[in-house]
Amino acid sequence: MLDKLLYEKLCHFCEYQERCRFDVVRKCIALKIAKGEMQPYIDQLERSGFLDEKRYVRGFVESKFNNKKWGAAKIRAALSAKGIKDTIYRPYLQDLDQEEYYAAALRLAEKKNPTIKSKSPQDHRLKLMRFLMGKGYESTIVSRVIKAVL
Repeated sequence: MLDKLLYEKLCHFCEYQERCRFDVVRKCIALKIAKGEMQPYIDQLERSGFLDEKRYVRGFVESKFNNKKWGAAKIRAALSAKGIKDTIYRPYLQDLDQEEYYAAALRLAEKKNPTIKSKSPQDHRLKLMRFLMGKGYESTIVSRVIKAVL
């Protein structure tokens, strides 16, 4: 039997911002819901439409790419850390427009390039590569961008 007050708190938690199962489990722990009693709450949230992993992943991928300019590798790692299966997020990562993806990496590199302080051209190149890899861009994209920028 679901506690109505706890369920309402979870509903409000999911209404405020798009959430995934991982976030809801952490909220359940914060609300001191026993591990064995969490699943009925999660199931009810899914049935009610408050919790939807695919909707969460779509929004996550779009926001991290468009707003933070993350590459696919960093997005993939963040979603995996939340326990989301690759079968759920792979289609959304494949839907990213490759030209737009390359253009985003290029804009990042062009913006970062003048701010890099280095002693040699090789060091400069490595720092720019490390920056782009840290943003989650794959080595093939990084090498294309480096050739275009330097």
